Amino acid sequence: MSKKKKLTNKEMSEAIAELSDNDQILWKESVEMKQLFSLYLEYSKETEKFSKFVKAKVKEFENKQRSEIKEGA
Repeated sequence: MSKKKKLTNKEMSEAIAELSDNDQILWKESVEMKQLFSLYLEYSKETEKFSKFVKAKVKEFENKQRSEIKEGA
């Protein structure tokens, strides 16, 4: 059975830097998607309608959570 080779400090630093870079890329893409979605809503003139829909869904979710907590208590 062969032993696993430990990473050197340099290799570990490079791996961490690569993970950080990938994290930044994902963050940037999520921000861009949010902006794109906002622009689409503005373009389609459905911003208010979508906001009402989201608020209703949030309230529905909160009510469901409250009832589940009451049932569990």
